[in-house]
Amino acid sequence: MGTVIRPEHARITLAQGRAFAKRWMIRTLLSIGVLTSSGAVFAADAEQPAEQPTAPSTAVASSTATTLHEPEGKLDAVGASSLLLDMDRIVAAQERAGWFAERQGQERIQGNVFETLCRATPAARRGALSLAQSRAQQLGDPRTVFEREGQQLTSDVRAALRAERVALALKLGIEAATNDCPFWVKPRDGYLGIHTDRYRLTLNGESGGSVQLRRSEGRWTFGGGGGGRLLLGYGVATSLTVLAGIEFGGGAMLKPGEGETRFVVNYFPALPFVIRFRDLDWHYDVELTPVALFQSDNTRISYGGRFGLAIGTSALLTQGLIPWGGLAVAYEHYFGIDGRPAAHFIRGGLRIGVSWDP
Repeated sequence: MGTVIRPEHARITLAQGRAFAKRWMIRTLLSIGVLTSSGAVFAADAEQPAEQPTAPSTAVASSTATTLHEPEGKLDAVGASSLLLDMDRIVAAQERAGWFAERQGQERIQGNVFETLCRATPAARRGALSLAQSRAQQLGDPRTVFEREGQQLTSDVRAALRAERVALALKLGIEAATNDCPFWVKPRDGYLGIHTDRYRLTLNGESGGSVQLRRSEGRWTFGGGGGGRLLLGYGVATSLTVLAGIEFGGGAMLKPGEGETRFVVNYFPALPFVIRFRDLDWHYDVELTPVALFQSDNTRISYGGRFGLAIGTSALLTQGLIPWGGLAVAYEHYFGIDGRPAAHFIRGGLRIGVSWDP
């Protein structure tokens, strides 16, 4: 005997039918693994009523569906985190140069975005986008945060705005990658990025000038000089680099206790050891270095040690080099020898450098 469908059971609206079909289709796709982990955001959005307005940050998140046509492939966590770090640096550099209109800012960074994004695998791009969207959602819509902060551009507002810009830049870049990435650039698994030195060996050249103060036998004198050094570095983590190498510098100082103005020329060979802490495009150096001293009129060598600090900011990769500039200060102590008493030096001045990944 056939089943009788009563009229009250057949009262299903067209909207209810569409919602049921949509939920059934999403569950089916999830069961066969078509949707990515970030596609869960899309699934959640799909169950919301159509007339509900979408906040700007949510709009960025829901765009994950645009990447579903790409093959899923294997996960590329290293490539994803490296690409996201490059994107953070690109957006930060443009903000420092000036980012006023949103569309104009996105257009200005497109070249730098493709230069790194095209080298990452599709899996790394999807992973980076998922991470960027999650961060943007966590920090909140910058417009809402702006109102909450009393319409002031506080650090929380800037952080939310940068997160939204990074997520949007990744979304736009992924959408255009198929047509805009050069055919000769091949994505590679475990991509490490191009705007940092993490997990790679680099050759670093540094130079600078400094003002120098010296205290010896209870008397102070001063002068100036400069020097350069060559360091091998290795990025052991996203925020930590270790460097070591050779250095040579010199400087002229007034000779104390002389009736007339006379100068003595000092030479400073050293073997610097530097621990560099990174915060996106800024870095902070702590240096412990064995040093030596000899003079133009007394070539006997005095040995000592140096404790130094430095702060610097890096630009994006340019012609294969990452340039940076900053300030450095150091204290040095040299032990006395026959013919040269113990001495204390204080140095401070500008420092510039470049990092090269061979």
